[in-house]
Amino acid sequence: MNIAVLRAEASDAALESLRLALDLEIDADWETGDPRRRGGVQEQSGFTAFVANVSDPTALIAEVRKFLERCRTRNAVLSSHDLTTQLDIGISVGQSEQFTASVVFSAEDLRIFSELGLELSVSAYPGSDDKTKTPRSEHIESDAPKRTPGAWRSATR
Repeated sequence: MNIAVLRAEASDAALESLRLALDLEIDADWETGDPRRRGGVQEQSGFTAFVANVSDPTALIAEVRKFLERCRTRNAVLSSHDLTTQLDIGISVGQSEQFTASVVFSAEDLRIFSELGLELSVSAYPGSDDKTKTPRSEHIESDAPKRTPGAWRSATR
């Protein structure tokens, strides 16, 4: 598992603008006041969208760079008074094909993250060589309850 997930929280209008600007397919979404899995409620509406799901960290970095370039060329607003975004990088480790792994972002990559106002989170998850178990990408998804993928409420109201 080598994935990158965009997490955004904002007003419905700002979320819809971001989704349209980047042509995102929403994986999960939540509304202000929805219950969190670990207790409490969501303070803002938001969504998650997969940016990459690839076999190795090198390919992951390449996909993240493509995403950053797409954000720049489309002049996407990723940070404002009511919008926060985070790119959550998840890599699995401990399997025979990827016992250890790392992701290395260049100084230029980090400058672009900063320029865009995009937060970065990198996490490693223990993997397994047990072929009967499948990697669970939902480990890095939000606390929000899973909804129908792509069923973005603003687009259907």
